[in-house]
Amino acid sequence: MRLRHLLLIACALPIVAVHAQFYNGSDQEYGKNRVQYKEFLWQYYRFDELETYFYKGGRDVARYVAISAHRNKKELERFFDHTLDDRIQFVVYNSLADFRQSNVGVNGNELYNIGGVTRIVGTKVFVYNEGEHALLERQVRSGLAQLIMDRLMYGGNWREVLKNSTLLNLPEWFGKGMVAYCSGPWDAHAQNRIRDAVMNDRYRHFNRLEGEDATLAGLAIWTYVADTYGPGVIPNILYMTRVSRNPDSGFNYVLGVGLKQLTRECIEHYRLRFAEEERSRALSRLEELPIRTRRTRQYSEFKLSPDGRHAAWVSNELGQYKVWLYDRAEKKVKRLLKGEKRLNRIVDRSFPVLAWHPSGRALSWTTERKGELLLTTYSLDDRSFTRKPVLMLEKILSMAYSPDGRNMIFSGVREGRTDLYLYFPIGNRQEQLTDDPWDDLDPAFVDDGNAILFASDRPDDTLRVSKEVEWTTARRDIFRYDLRSRGTLLSRLTNTPDVDERAPTAYDSTNYAYLSDLGGVRDRWLLHFDSAVSAVDTIVHYRYFTTETRATKLRRGMDEHNVVAARGWMSQLVYNDGKYRFQVGGTRDAVVGENAPFQAPGPDQQVSPTGSTITDDLSTVVKVDPVLQRDTSASGIDVRAYRFSDEPPLTAQERRARREDGRPASVVGAVPPAVAAASSDSTAQRLVFPEQRNYNVNFATDEVLTQLDNRFDGRFYQVLTEDLTMNPGLSGLTRMAVSDLMEDHKIVGGFRLALDLNNNSYLLKYQNLKRRVDKEFTVQRQAQQGTVGFGLAKLHTHLASFRLTYPFSELASLRASLLYRHDRFVIQSTDLFTLGLGNEVEQMAGAKLEWVYDSSIPRGLNLYTGWKLKAFGEYYRTIEAPQQAMKVVGFDLRHSLRVHRDLIWVTRLAGSSSLGDRKVLFVLGGVDNWLFPKVDNSTAVDGTQNYRYQAMGVPVRGFFYNARNGNNFAVLNTELRVPVFRYLLDRPIRSDFFQNFQLALFGDMGTAWTGNDPYSEDNSFNTQVIDRPPLTIRIRNQREPIIGSYGFGMRTRLLGYFVRADWAWGVDDGVILDNVFHFSLALDI
Repeated sequence: MRLRHLLLIACALPIVAVHAQFYNGSDQEYGKNRVQYKEFLWQYYRFDELETYFYKGGRDVARYVAISAHRNKKELERFFDHTLDDRIQFVVYNSLADFRQSNVGVNGNELYNIGGVTRIVGTKVFVYNEGEHALLERQVRSGLAQLIMDRLMYGGNWREVLKNSTLLNLPEWFGKGMVAYCSGPWDAHAQNRIRDAVMNDRYRHFNRLEGEDATLAGLAIWTYVADTYGPGVIPNILYMTRVSRNPDSGFNYVLGVGLKQLTRECIEHYRLRFAEEERSRALSRLEELPIRTRRTRQYSEFKLSPDGRHAAWVSNELGQYKVWLYDRAEKKVKRLLKGEKRLNRIVDRSFPVLAWHPSGRALSWTTERKGELLLTTYSLDDRSFTRKPVLMLEKILSMAYSPDGRNMIFSGVREGRTDLYLYFPIGNRQEQLTDDPWDDLDPAFVDDGNAILFASDRPDDTLRVSKEVEWTTARRDIFRYDLRSRGTLLSRLTNTPDVDERAPTAYDSTNYAYLSDLGGVRDRWLLHFDSAVSAVDTIVHYRYFTTETRATKLRRGMDEHNVVAARGWMSQLVYNDGKYRFQVGGTRDAVVGENAPFQAPGPDQQVSPTGSTITDDLSTVVKVDPVLQRDTSASGIDVRAYRFSDEPPLTAQERRARREDGRPASVVGAVPPAVAAASSDSTAQRLVFPEQRNYNVNFATDEVLTQLDNRFDGRFYQVLTEDLTMNPGLSGLTRMAVSDLMEDHKIVGGFRLALDLNNNSYLLKYQNLKRRVDKEFTVQRQAQQGTVGFGLAKLHTHLASFRLTYPFSELASLRASLLYRHDRFVIQSTDLFTLGLGNEVEQMAGAKLEWVYDSSIPRGLNLYTGWKLKAFGEYYRTIEAPQQAMKVVGFDLRHSLRVHRDLIWVTRLAGSSSLGDRKVLFVLGGVDNWLFPKVDNSTAVDGTQNYRYQAMGVPVRGFFYNARNGNNFAVLNTELRVPVFRYLLDRPIRSDFFQNFQLALFGDMGTAWTGNDPYSEDNSFNTQVIDRPPLTIRIRNQREPIIGSYGFGMRTRLLGYFVRADWAWGVDDGVILDNVFHFSLALDI
């Protein structure tokens, strides 16, 4: 009864609501939006092998991309043994927020079959600035690797792409892992995640992994192959995979090892390696806060308040971020902020950035909205929010308050450069402290606010205003900036070319702390900065030096750490056992080695220049090895580990063997790092930038579609036919799309030819997506042949439409269309009577308004989760007298729920109502794109309703077309989709047929009616009219107007087409009917 009541509610909705048009049954055009609030004026540099496109503020980023691309292109071509002959276009965005405004990948046409759809593999690589050269370098390498991979696996021209994309089926880890492998060596983050997954046996079902897990697992296996068999075998594996169309065969042919055995050996290799490394590592002794986390979320910015009572952090789930506040005393969690929507897109995790006021009573964070950078402060006292814009900066990567709370220090991005800015909240202004191409990150006040520690990839310790872009190794060292002198000379605290160091902070009264990825695990190191007399003349000259000590050696590296030196508090964020751990404690609670406590010097202690602690404690003295001072100058030599400049570089294992603490060896006779980096790159030295050019629009083919199906290609309802023909017969559709480089302009042209050449159509469409309001103009010609009472007739329809789309957000939009339709009815001559009949011409114009919402997230072919909703209203009027009006309203609501892994439960509720002088006859029953359709002629059509057009109310499986009809309809569908082989098997599936094979269990319910509701007396279905002149007899019947069905079906991709076979049993007036078989070509429900 609940289903029946729900359907009755749907029956009432079309009368009072607005919604979607059903031109082709359940086919609906949904789709997400790109919200544009900024105009891009593009320029570019053209080189022999590539072009870099940029706009205002992106010149430096574009130049760096050009240098990096020239460096990496040759290397990757040698690695893949494949040359890219075409010129590559690098499109550079100043930020991810700008990139989200682009139209890259937008496909306004919702595809309801995928047969013959070919995405052209172009030569475009899109990159965006994240504020760090290291990340930009990885993007360039990833883009080049993806480009070469696509060419290798799918071919260069559209015919090869069509063939290979249909037959080649690769697991997610295969391609993403290879791109990750080519993007650069493991970083500490990747190694920590792989270590945790291997040690907790989360890679057991290797081929079921998805998302970041699939990428990291693929990175692990490709790294293992390269280390074990040599990098040279990888191009052969890719080639044999393409030839055999199966990754398992590709590995087997080249390595002699099947994929199942290879993955087992790979995981065992890393398990043994990590287990050995963890023998010398310990678990953290800090307190873990009882914070519930979700595996679908990523966490960052974990910071403890200066008074130690509160903790704050940021969570991010598919781009939706939240700021949380935890009260340690009351053990309560409060959400302070929620922003963005959960979408399947590149996630921007660069904001919010958090910072506690030194009083501990206010928390500040940054957000970005429509290109504006905002700084918000939350007061814990009165629970108020204060928001102000931060001017002149594009992004803030990290920030911190000064000890007195009057100033803040930003690591800010402006015109592609990441520099330090001293911010004055009073007056809302900032002072730029550094101005050069190097990345200055993670600033923090130290020494009572008189100095700033920060991490940077700069090659030396001198500040200079440099306008030239240089390539960098992107390895960061720790520097100290003296705020009192504002001098141009920095204090370089570390100098480790092979190690990345970041997040420096004050640790206690005598030490600084930072995170280092030495050994592949991000640990905390302590750094003591001191001076000694080097010479005395008229004045005393001092030589500054540092002493470094490992403070932690944990089994899992730290994602972040935060120290409140004045109170002795610290916090750290650790990923362990598949979840984030929020740990807090005192600075004396850190551990070293195998659970050995590390005691930081207390306030009654002092540190000698040698790094040993001087204390008044007279207890037993234990002799330890002396800690040697390390000269931090560029020419300094480490006497414990060095090599001569003419010796070959040390391997990672040799470097670890040379020194017990793993610090990199010094190079005797080597040139300074800055000179070495520059001289090692002859390409960058030779690169001469040409003059900037203005971008002019030109087009290239980006999509080709050649497909067979059994549906009309119209953008309007079909004219009513006597035999209620819902399908034109099998026909072939050919369509080609061209777009400009930025995909702001798109032209689509195509035609559909029926096998009998009688039902043909032609289409030409232009889309202008350059600004926020998208514009689309379409012209179409369609010919349709059918039977009328006195013979054959042919309808020639010319249709022109203009549509504007205004996006409210990436999920919701309002679409307004104007339409003009010209129909010419031609009675084909078959005898003298029809020869004398004239043609009829009819013209109609009108408008349509649609509201569309789409939060769906794809999970595979014909599998998605989330909501889709469309509501619409249409109004049309004939131009000639007598003028007649046509009104249609309706809706289509769909929801998909993930039951378990790839098991998807889909539910749909839809309905529509036609009003006015010219109505639409909705025919209930059957399915979309039914290849062998049948019509139930026993259900009469009410001739008093002025029907002019017809449309399908589907699916209601188990019935023929026209099981019910009327000017209103409503349907309720539910379907459980089970991708059987993909769900059960834990290995790559060679057959595309089995990879996409799905079983479906479904149930349908629906009705079509005239009058107010299905049960009203004016519903023509409820009345039987018997004409016996001179008598007209009306009989009120008691049949149930609502019908239902249940059944099962199979779906898969066959020869590139998604095919559906359904066996359904209809239920009509309480009677279960014989099963009906439906064979169709269509996606979704």
